[in-house]
Amino acid sequence: MLDAMRKRANSWFVRALLLVLIASFAVWGIGDTFFGRQDIAIAVQVGDIEVPLQEVDRAFEIDRRAFGEQFGATLDRRQAASLGILNRSLQNVIARALVDQHRRDLGIGVSDAEVAAAIRNDQRFATDGNLDRARFDMYLRSLGLGEAQYVEQVRADIGRARVLDALTGSIAAPSVLVERLGAWRGETRSGTLLEVASDAMTAPEPTDAELEAFLEENIDAFQAPEYRTVTLVTLTADDIVDEIEIDEARLREEYEARADFYTTPERRRVGQLLASDRETIEEARLALEEGAVFAELADSMADRGLTYGPLGPTAREDLPPEFADAIFALGPDEVSEPVQSAFGWHLFRLIEVEPETVRSFEDARDEIRRDLALDRAIDQLPDLASALDDGIAAGESLEEAALAVGTTARRFQAIDAQGRDATGAPVEGGAPSPEILAAIFAAPLEETSLLEETPGGTFYMFRVDASEPSRPRRLDEVRDDVAALWRQEERQRLATERVEAIMADARSGRTLETIAAGLGDEVTLRRFGPIGRAADGSEAGLTPEAVEALFATDKGNLAREPVATRNGSAILRTDAIVVPEGDQPELREQLTAALRNDVLIQYEAALRRRYPVEVNEAAIASLFPADEF
Repeated sequence: MLDAMRKRANSWFVRALLLVLIASFAVWGIGDTFFGRQDIAIAVQVGDIEVPLQEVDRAFEIDRRAFGEQFGATLDRRQAASLGILNRSLQNVIARALVDQHRRDLGIGVSDAEVAAAIRNDQRFATDGNLDRARFDMYLRSLGLGEAQYVEQVRADIGRARVLDALTGSIAAPSVLVERLGAWRGETRSGTLLEVASDAMTAPEPTDAELEAFLEENIDAFQAPEYRTVTLVTLTADDIVDEIEIDEARLREEYEARADFYTTPERRRVGQLLASDRETIEEARLALEEGAVFAELADSMADRGLTYGPLGPTAREDLPPEFADAIFALGPDEVSEPVQSAFGWHLFRLIEVEPETVRSFEDARDEIRRDLALDRAIDQLPDLASALDDGIAAGESLEEAALAVGTTARRFQAIDAQGRDATGAPVEGGAPSPEILAAIFAAPLEETSLLEETPGGTFYMFRVDASEPSRPRRLDEVRDDVAALWRQEERQRLATERVEAIMADARSGRTLETIAAGLGDEVTLRRFGPIGRAADGSEAGLTPEAVEALFATDKGNLAREPVATRNGSAILRTDAIVVPEGDQPELREQLTAALRNDVLIQYEAALRRRYPVEVNEAAIASLFPADEF
């Protein structure tokens, strides 16, 4: 939690608070008191702090977009809320307010100089190590914040970080804990296997009685799922979009309306000299007139605080007005007059111009047609769905009602809850969506369902015509599969028996190398490792049980019992044990963060007891129209 603070403060206690507050709010909830206030402009009150609804909405939008970028999905606001993102955003806001209230009570403030330094040093706004005003302004616009609002936000972030640093900054993991846990976790081992491959064993043909008994013992692996026979009607905008005609005049009208979208404005790239005072920038301009090289001038005047950095390519509307007027008035290689901003005095030199480009109507025509047709299809879809519903209400069958609205019912013969047919393959033509399948397998038999809509906007109705309950499969249905599994286990059993016989020889004092030499191709001797304690063993051809045996066996000794491998069964010997020594900074950081988490859990609980949290349900609900949420 406390996303903004986490971005501003480069310390583990802030990262720890993210995990702590998420966990603790799951226990404590998001409000001690839920009530319906009339003033929906205030979303939450924490102690004396009133949190505006706009702040919750902004946090929700940031989290929604971040979630979509992380998982490569586009979520609308309703979908994001249903996934709990709104609730998480609300918890973030409450968490910040709790610490803010405590900070106020403690009288901890933050000076203007500290805030200015934090903004100047924020690499998100930097170009070549210097604050880029254009990038700063674009960032504020993306958040919907004014400069004053952002300054206060940074001030609060620094203040919260200060409180938490005082609380947890001195906590560190004890060295003895780091060393012992690091040695245990970082230990690696190498070993030798004398292996008998199960594929080399010859399993007899199983009798029917053996297969019946084996099937009974492993019946859970041979269950037939429930199958349902279903008649389904779906209505989507894509089903009717190609039937909708859009006249040429409307297409051209929409193209004109989207002129800005199809126009890429002129963009310019410039070099920028920045000085804190006008005298220095005027001196730089004079040097340029006398032949100095623009990009090199900053080096020769570095003692005067002159810096250089590129800017762009950027469009006029993305720049502050004073920058835009100067930059877009420049000709090739021209240098601007000095320009003043909140960050000092600037000179700009034009480096490159990317001309404006306009996508032609012919190129955009098909895209516009589909967009307009899709909009109309979406508008028409509820009417079609209502007509389908009316047909059912009038006594028509599902098939007849579907034909009446211009579509056809689709019949699935024996489909399971995962959309597979009786052979285990995906149903031909594609299965219904998971939401529809879930509804189908929850519905009663021989009843036409109510008209429903999926989150993706598909309307659907269905009728379950028949059901075949889940049941154990008979041997005649799965004989080949049962026989194959029986043979596999029998070969493994025989391999283990052979290894047990060889093990008696190994325990008498003969080395694995000597034994392997005498047995020839019957066995394989191979070395593996090093592998770690947490490894599953697959890279070395081991099973997790074999890895466990390796770490339970002293150096130079054999494991007590044969171990299963990926290929069969084997005798295992531990050959080498390596224990890491010295400091482990990464582990120390992890343990320190965990210890700080413990303190922060107690701190958050104390804040919850001290400051009441009141959530305005009406305000939160107002973020969604009644027909959406």
